[in-house]
Amino acid sequence: MLTNTMENLPTSTEFMLMLTLLLASAILASIGIRRIGLPPVIGFIAVGMVVGPYGFALVKDVKLVNILADIGLIILVFVIGLEFNLSRFRKVGGIAIIGALVELGFAFLITFILSIALGFTPIEALYLGGIISITSTAIVLKLLKDAGIVHTKEAEFILLVSIVEDIFAIVLLVALPGIVKSGTADIAQIAGIVGQSIAFFMITLIIGLKAVPKVVGYISRVDIDEVPFLLALSLGFGLALLANYLGLSMAIGAFLMGVMIASAPRADVITSRILPLRDFFGTIFFISIGMLISVSAMLDNILLALPLICIAVVSKFIGNFISAVIVGFNRDSASTIGVMMMPRGELSFVMAKQGVDVNATREFILPTTMLISLASILVVPLLGKVLPTIVDPKSLIPIRILKALEYPARVVRVAVNILQSKEGSNKMRSMLPRTMINIAIIIAMITIISLTDNLLMLLYNTFVSLRVVPYNIFKLIFMLGAIVYPLLNTFGNIGYMINSMLESFHARISKAPISNVRLHHMYRVVRNIVMMLFILIVTSFIIPPLVVGSSVDIVLPSSIVALCIFIYLLFDTFVVVNKKIEQSLVEIIFESEENK
Repeated sequence: MLTNTMENLPTSTEFMLMLTLLLASAILASIGIRRIGLPPVIGFIAVGMVVGPYGFALVKDVKLVNILADIGLIILVFVIGLEFNLSRFRKVGGIAIIGALVELGFAFLITFILSIALGFTPIEALYLGGIISITSTAIVLKLLKDAGIVHTKEAEFILLVSIVEDIFAIVLLVALPGIVKSGTADIAQIAGIVGQSIAFFMITLIIGLKAVPKVVGYISRVDIDEVPFLLALSLGFGLALLANYLGLSMAIGAFLMGVMIASAPRADVITSRILPLRDFFGTIFFISIGMLISVSAMLDNILLALPLICIAVVSKFIGNFISAVIVGFNRDSASTIGVMMMPRGELSFVMAKQGVDVNATREFILPTTMLISLASILVVPLLGKVLPTIVDPKSLIPIRILKALEYPARVVRVAVNILQSKEGSNKMRSMLPRTMINIAIIIAMITIISLTDNLLMLLYNTFVSLRVVPYNIFKLIFMLGAIVYPLLNTFGNIGYMINSMLESFHARISKAPISNVRLHHMYRVVRNIVMMLFILIVTSFIIPPLVVGSSVDIVLPSSIVALCIFIYLLFDTFVVVNKKIEQSLVEIIFESEENK
């Protein structure tokens, strides 16, 4: 197989000639496209259209280009993780999260519903929703600089919302291929895929954010400049491959490793070394997208793209305008945010290419995305002249139209103001992080138990004493034991009270209490597991042979007692594990900055 692959590869001369052609064309295209006010990414895609099989066919080995493009996608997402460090995430606060949820939810749902009405399949509608709802951070930053408002509060809000949008894009890139594999978009399937992603996300973050910065810091002591950079790349590709092996998108692995390395010493040095790689492979990635688009396809899809362009412009402006008013911006500021969040770019093309690669969408999606991106960029200066902004407050449209959009936003704003009050803010700061984390723990636990059904069945069949109840009841007991602590804590502090009672009970029965808190928790988990195995072995393999021929049947009573003790120890073990997971995530995501 390897020999066949090697035989199909071009010679080194052909490969160098191809790279020279692509990079030289990319330089010329980016210079030309910038002069007419468009971002370089459009020029790169145009190069692919010209040199690809639908153009002059100057590059014939598209497979090799696609391999380089796949590497570019991983590095692109990896750099998003590097730039999205947790200290920056803490600065986002509730305001940007609320704004992002409102505008993303509005644009995505409107696009999905109208796409279905236009005759697209549900899967295509999901991809179109993602393509249209994600703003290009790079293009927006350029527009803010050109308008001279990059240091305003509106620009800060726009950039913070873009962070949340990047996370949303990563989630979609992870979830959508799984939905495609199942052939359906039902809620249960989506929940399963999201659950797997959350479980992977939690386990990776808890372990990685403790270990990876230390490993990178230790390796950085080696007096070789290249070593931290090479380590970061190997870790990024490694976690991407692990995610792919587990049936998830490589994007989530690359993104998470970027987040972990961003918390490490000398992360800025590593990022500065990786950026040229991102630029090189990213350029190849966008050229590869262009190779899948023909000019004739763009012309053929203009009529199809027109309603989608209208949906993209209207939904994005209304969603951002309403979200900005909700979080406290005035009319001119909200209009400015709505206009500046208009451009679609790199992540929209990533999503469109994925849709074609996994056969989720027809090939029309790529030229259509190109048209949507071009229109969303070109419409910004026009909207800036028609709508009131902080640069030019004059409006050519009736103000009553904007007032109509303000009314529903102001109703929601009242509730937001209550939450932003000192008392409400303190309550939200104490409740919201733990509530979100406990919900994530519940989803992750249910997903893990569902994926380990064969192991549970093996455990059930191995020990006779567990078979006093049907398997479905046993599995239900096991699942309830896994989620009862975070479930109770989601609705209040009952879980903490139960844990206090259990710890008090263990303090009474333990003859040798452990003073170290970490060792104490580890001791409880190990002791519980050992005791569970001991009781199951005794009641399943030792007692039954001893009472053979005896007139007294103690097998059933002993099995019932063993099951009850097993349930108690199982419950106590999961309480300890869930509490440590919750504490670790709260410390990592929300509190570590305060402790510095």
